[in-house]
Amino acid sequence: MKITAIEMFPVEVPVIPVAEGGIAPYWGSQDKVGTTRVTSLLFKVSTDEGITGWGEMNPIISTKVTAVLLDDYIKPLVIGRNPFDLKPIMKQFNPGSNPQINTKSFLTGVEMACWDIMGKSVNKPVYELLGGKFRDSIEIAYALGMLDIAETKEKIAQIKAEGYRTLKTKGGKDVLSDIKRAIAIREAGGDEFQFRVDMNMGYDTPTALRYLHGVEDCYLQFVEQPIKYNKFDDLKSLRDRSLTPIGINEDCYIPGNLLEAVKRGCIDVAIVDFEALGGISELIRLDAIAHEANLSLAHHCGWDMGVKLAAILHATCTMPAFTFPMDSTYMAHGDDILKDRIKISDGSYLVPEGPGLGVEIDEEKLTFLSVNGCN
Repeated sequence: MKITAIEMFPVEVPVIPVAEGGIAPYWGSQDKVGTTRVTSLLFKVSTDEGITGWGEMNPIISTKVTAVLLDDYIKPLVIGRNPFDLKPIMKQFNPGSNPQINTKSFLTGVEMACWDIMGKSVNKPVYELLGGKFRDSIEIAYALGMLDIAETKEKIAQIKAEGYRTLKTKGGKDVLSDIKRAIAIREAGGDEFQFRVDMNMGYDTPTALRYLHGVEDCYLQFVEQPIKYNKFDDLKSLRDRSLTPIGINEDCYIPGNLLEAVKRGCIDVAIVDFEALGGISELIRLDAIAHEANLSLAHHCGWDMGVKLAAILHATCTMPAFTFPMDSTYMAHGDDILKDRIKISDGSYLVPEGPGLGVEIDEEKLTFLSVNGCN
């Protein structure tokens, strides 16, 4: 079997507004404009045996930049290769002399499509190719941007009524407001409700310590990336001086940083995304590191539509270190490119069944939702 063609389809979907039960506009500490619409790139990979695989990723800088990378860099190295030869294919995209640039991440959409092809060719779901499921469903951490306290309390009542037990929200702009909001979330959610706060590197170290001390009675699940990356000594100091668990996200995408954080004993959890890492193959590597270190993982959300969400579910259901609920915005997307959306039951995603990723693209929806088409 050989790859004969790779096509890219930029698609955009609306995010349901807060007033209508959704999460738009979605604000984080680094956002200049709240998110109301999201764009993903769908990749269609064709083979000489008539089997087609689908992948998904976010644009690299922009859709135009990604299109140039696809045509000038990825296609020449991938077309003509066997999709089962993932390791040799990915080896061509090693970071090389600049470890700060993970060129494997450029290939995530294609790598995902290769897993889809492999599963379809042997009539098996991807999770079987990865060794089988540890779990049939993945609990959801309902992702919510920064709202005022009154809106946050109303939203918590809504998501609890819908069956969700975990909230992932944002902070990092103003420490006093962040502390007050955490206290309000605990009051509104009750003792059994779990929540985590992502600071997106918004604090310096003294401010992060002030926050951690201010929310100790709130029993957060964890605080994500409170300070900038590559600050292992500061993370260790924060962890040693607080009872609130600390996680990293941005740090995980610099080669070697997760292992270094484990060695330093400076984190309690890592929030990772296989898109930024370079695919499911790279996620397997980080799961092995975390499992050996007895470190829990959670999967990050990048406004994932149905194809990538299916891939996340197939991958993480097979990996023992993914014990925390996964971040997600999918339930607040106004549309999707799948014929049947990923199913949710009791606040958890059900892992899709069927060959490959177990999902089917709705070609009419793909056309309807496509923007700035560049195949």
